[in-house]
Amino acid sequence: MEQNKFLLINTTGDGFWYDMHHTLSNLLLAELTQRIPVIYWGSKSMYSTEDASNAFEQYFLPLSKYGMDELVENINHNENIEIANKYTDIDSIICRMDEACPYFGLNSVEIYRIMLKKYIRLRPEVEKEIDDFYTINMKGKEIISVHIRGSDKILEVSHLHELNKLYPAKINNYLKERQEACIFLMTDCKDILAEYKNIYGDRLINTDCKRVLKNGGGVHFQEYVNNRLKGIEIIKDTWLAAKSDYFVGNGFSNVSRAVCELKDWQNQNVTLLF
Repeated sequence: MEQNKFLLINTTGDGFWYDMHHTLSNLLLAELTQRIPVIYWGSKSMYSTEDASNAFEQYFLPLSKYGMDELVENINHNENIEIANKYTDIDSIICRMDEACPYFGLNSVEIYRIMLKKYIRLRPEVEKEIDDFYTINMKGKEIISVHIRGSDKILEVSHLHELNKLYPAKINNYLKERQEACIFLMTDCKDILAEYKNIYGDRLINTDCKRVLKNGGGVHFQEYVNNRLKGIEIIKDTWLAAKSDYFVGNGFSNVSRAVCELKDWQNQNVTLLF
């Protein structure tokens, strides 16, 4: 009898969408190599809690009947198990595809979008929290979603402050033709939120989440009473932004990339700043 082949997808221990992109890349790899994927974000995950051994399943439904318990059991039966615990770049998989591959010719955004739609299912309670906020604050309105990074992102993007100065002009370009539109702002910074509230007033919509000062440490490094909430906040913002009509984001950010991947946007509806 043919043995099952597994790919154990571990956490990288980094930010949420960095970990998600690693996970999605390995879901693609598992599919192409005909392995059963098992996702396990253990204690190394920034989002792990004492109550949940697998942080991934705090937010998403399991992919299959197989989990860590089954994998440990199968190790004793000499099952074929490979482990992905270092970041997997999807481009390293794409470059090895040939014309026989069903994803041949697609770019990373298109493939991530397929993987998200195919494998990622929000837990009902998480989806309800997103839908409730949308119904109360965004439904029936034309929405321009905006993602602005601050804090430790400047360590990766040295011209971050100059890049952030480009947002008002881009937003106003949308508003010229959509004078009744509202703005859904995603930001990790208290000062950026205050600045945009001052500019746009009641037209600005935002979730209530932990934020830091513009030059402070990253939000994902901050201490939470419950690390599950840390993940909920970023999931909620990202999925809400993907429900909007237009998007302006940071081209260097995994979060902005995720907003672009969560639905099939029309090109004219998305602006990424670099």
